Amino acid sequence: MFVKNPEYFLAIVKERSISKAADRLYLSQPYLSQYLAKLESNLGVTLLDRSHTPLRLTPAGELFYAYLERQDYLDRQLESDLRTLQSQKPPQLHIGVSTWRGSILLPDILPRFVQFYPEVQVVLHEAPVPQLGDLAASSVTDFCLMHIPSDLTDLSYELVMHERILLITHRDHPLVRGLESPCDAPLPFGDLRRLEKERLMMLPEDWRLSKLLYNMFSVQSVEPVNILTTTNNTTAINLVAENMGFTFLQESGIRRTPYMDRLSFFTVGEPPLTCPMALVYKKNGFLSPAARTFMNLIKDYYRQFDRGSALTDQ
Repeated sequence: MFVKNPEYFLAIVKERSISKAADRLYLSQPYLSQYLAKLESNLGVTLLDRSHTPLRLTPAGELFYAYLERQDYLDRQLESDLRTLQSQKPPQLHIGVSTWRGSILLPDILPRFVQFYPEVQVVLHEAPVPQLGDLAASSVTDFCLMHIPSDLTDLSYELVMHERILLITHRDHPLVRGLESPCDAPLPFGDLRRLEKERLMMLPEDWRLSKLLYNMFSVQSVEPVNILTTTNNTTAINLVAENMGFTFLQESGIRRTPYMDRLSFFTVGEPPLTCPMALVYKKNGFLSPAARTFMNLIKDYYRQFDRGSALTDQ
């Protein structure tokens, strides 16, 4: 199907207003209104419910919008593939991941992926977790490995696992001294109010993991007074290894820490707190065979850490 100026309709949907879309496109509002009316006439359906402010897509509009989004992605993918072919550059796979997550995952996944697609160049887009969703929504990445974003307007996701969150401290810390609680068999920590005066290394409050933890603190009436905020889990675990307090870490990342003999690990909450991890990509986007293979390898790898339907919120 040939659609003239599809960017006009996409702008209207994005702005949820014909006048705002007209300003964005540097068009007059009457012209854009006429464009929309003609488009609906040609298709024989109503695309936008004008009885609502802001505008809302009708079921037919949802279907048409999904088609245009998919077509736009395919057009850009074709242009990219043709440029790659013409320049004789290797095909690329763009993956979004946090710096810490990439450092613990890729050494296990990339060697296996290369066996399937030795010609594909993997391009990493390392960014803070809150920014990964934007990379996927704007098609900068083929997919991102991240916690499920709160805004799924332009995104789809495939759940990988519910990952257990562990509380970690030095084994000689007074609160845990004498307890044997290794990573592969962590004990429950119990009353979190014992942490109120301890130093806690935490990720920023707007990150998904911290939101879960702060919610748990609220439910259990825990009021920490000594929080050191960092965007790097490596910083947190290194400080804990020097007996500088406590931190919380996803279970799958612990196996690569060099300080296992110094640390004790505990579950928190009952049932134990977990966080959902997902593969996130542009809604109606195209996933190449290479992307799908990499995603399947990630799912296979993380299956060992999946805690199923364990607690994800408190």
